[in-house]
Amino acid sequence: MEICKKKVIKKFFFIFFFIFFSSSLSFAELTFKNLENKKVSYLDFFLLKFENTLTKRTQILRKQLFASRVQYSHIGVQVDNDKKNEEISIIIYAIMDKQRYSKKNYKQKKKDCNQIRNLIFYQKHGYKFFTQKRDPSLSTNIMKDIFREVFFRNLSFNDREKDFLTSKMSIKITIFHPIKKTELTCSGNVNDYELN
Repeated sequence: MEICKKKVIKKFFFIFFFIFFSSSLSFAELTFKNLENKKVSYLDFFLLKFENTLTKRTQILRKQLFASRVQYSHIGVQVDNDKKNEEISIIIYAIMDKQRYSKKNYKQKKKDCNQIRNLIFYQKHGYKFFTQKRDPSLSTNIMKDIFREVFFRNLSFNDREKDFLTSKMSIKITIFHPIKKTELTCSGNVNDYELN
């Protein structure tokens, strides 16, 4: 009698696990099929690719052996599609290197914001080395051409769509000083000659 109970219990557990695992497999298959059938807008695809490219390009701001600009310990990038205001906002924050700026007395300047933007987007300083004045060789037309070449490469946008998207891209850069606990924020359109 006891052997019979054990066999019944074993069969019950076997049937239970079989049903459980077969139903979970079909649930997994259904979930994958549902995910495969979801539609992603081309704009969302572009924004994801855009943010990934920006994140990769922030590597240009890593510490230099011989510092020719402000040194940063961390750069963060976030791209949002504000559907309400029909705008693409690019938020970049940069934290100055704590070790370096605990010894050096330095206050953030607007040109630092512009250099961050110029280096990430165009991989050019945009300022003359010795005078630190704005270099006219990085004009808005050159910026626009570089932007198109880098960020719209291998995407099927026509010129009108590229112009439209670029005109809707606002950028906000915040530079944090880790010692003085101050911050400087600059903003404008992505291809403005200088950010405000």
